[in-house]
Amino acid sequence: MEWTGAKRFVIILLVIINLVLAGLNMKQRQDNSMSSSQEKAIFQVLSQNGITLYTNLNIDTHPMNRLEARVPSYSKEELEGVFFDGGKTKVSPGTKTVYKGENKSLVLSGDRGSFTNQLIKKGLKTLSKEDAIKQAENKMETMKRVFGNNDLCYVSKSQEGWRIEFSSVENDKSIFSNHFSLFVSDEGIYQIDFTYCQITGTTQEKKDIYMADEALLTFMREWNKGDNVRDAAIQKVELGYDLLEQGEAVSGTGLYLEPCYRIYLMEEREPYLVNAYTCQIVKKNDQ
Repeated sequence: MEWTGAKRFVIILLVIINLVLAGLNMKQRQDNSMSSSQEKAIFQVLSQNGITLYTNLNIDTHPMNRLEARVPSYSKEELEGVFFDGGKTKVSPGTKTVYKGENKSLVLSGDRGSFTNQLIKKGLKTLSKEDAIKQAENKMETMKRVFGNNDLCYVSKSQEGWRIEFSSVENDKSIFSNHFSLFVSDEGIYQIDFTYCQITGTTQEKKDIYMADEALLTFMREWNKGDNVRDAAIQKVELGYDLLEQGEAVSGTGLYLEPCYRIYLMEEREPYLVNAYTCQIVKKNDQ
């Protein structure tokens, strides 16, 4: 009888503990999500400073690890299959490794690469945005076996052609530093520029990150420092990972990627980058 009572007490205690834990988890989720009043407040503050926000800030913030990465080593056959349609190339090693086909070339330097197809002329008259995106997406699909999954992130236009940009995706998070720019003219894809590091794991320690409204306030202060302060329109705010270390990366180098916010303006092609750990603007050499 006493044993039955003890079991009943343990069961009731476990139910109470589970309810408490569920309540704490719900509170944590609420704490990690921006409230409607917070979102309204940041809209107002930005508007008062000439900055219009054309996107929702539905970004949940949770403690995040850094990602571990390295500059990959490619096989000649992999690169020939992806960039040269399986055709053979001549390789010139050095600080920059150059692969040359009959009318195509690929230059690799650390985590950066640039491919050119000399047969395809630049120039844009009839190619629509939708058709350019379709061509670029088809090409990225063929590159998946070497470079993994990528999502479309930006499209711009010039007289020479469309520029279709992609970022890698790892566990539903964008890897901003893994970036591909495909240049498409009326005749096809004439150039591909990219930076790419292979993700190898995560660090054990998770750190708290700042919320999106705080990142936007950091951007606003940076924007207002300009000599010619003007109105701005923010079209997208995105949370992902970027390589913040400066310097030339070489094959096999161990690297770390940190959580960052990217803030995209309608008026500018290059986004603003805010470190989600420190809420500081990141200024990279190539931006």
